[in-house]
Amino acid sequence: MPLPFLAIAIPVIHSSGAWIASTGAAGYIAGTLSSTWIGAFVLGNSTLLGSLGLVSAAGIFGATGGLAAFSSSAALGVGSALTAVGLGGVASTLGIAPAATFLGLTPVGWAAAGTAATLVATLGYFFTRKTMRRLNEEREKGGLEPITLAQIVKEVRLLEAQSLETILARLDTELNNVSLSSDHKEVSVDGQLFSLNRLKYVVNKDGSEEVVFVTRTGRKKRVLLVRAAPGPDGHPA
Repeated sequence: MPLPFLAIAIPVIHSSGAWIASTGAAGYIAGTLSSTWIGAFVLGNSTLLGSLGLVSAAGIFGATGGLAAFSSSAALGVGSALTAVGLGGVASTLGIAPAATFLGLTPVGWAAAGTAATLVATLGYFFTRKTMRRLNEEREKGGLEPITLAQIVKEVRLLEAQSLETILARLDTELNNVSLSSDHKEVSVDGQLFSLNRLKYVVNKDGSEEVVFVTRTGRKKRVLLVRAAPGPDGHPA
């Protein structure tokens, strides 16, 4: 089966000095401005990276720079907690990303991400030599070293992992049934241990948000409901 055509978004230097994703003739992509190259890359290519299991809503939120919000209770709203507003609510409050960005990441039967070699081979179908050459030309303009597909996969995985750790650390402070291990490799939810590298943060179409465990066959199992779906009045049911 032929793979669908998908324009790869290339991070370029914005006039503000930050990075923003661009698809060439189409110009800048709204909502992709980031202080880091990898942030703009993830925001611009979230559909592809999400379909490969490389990022979840956690990584997207991290790419926006929103993780700093968790160090300030004011950023979450007076008296509000992550379990009350969810990532979508925090993003909306800070004005860093439209809700559609997160809703678009709802997985449809997540396939296991596989090995780094498998991911690099898969991405190779989309990243032509011309694309990689342009990508590295723009990195050079920003004072960065050339990068390979393998290094991109590593950086995306690191962003996703660090973002999820920060989110779980916040939930640890809010909920009595959540405990993040001191080495941040495991989390206990209701007394059951889970490895962080098998967890994803999902925003569902109904507006609910949850942490899920992804099995090796790509199925997801809810580990923690972070925010219930909003009712008719707009508040969580």
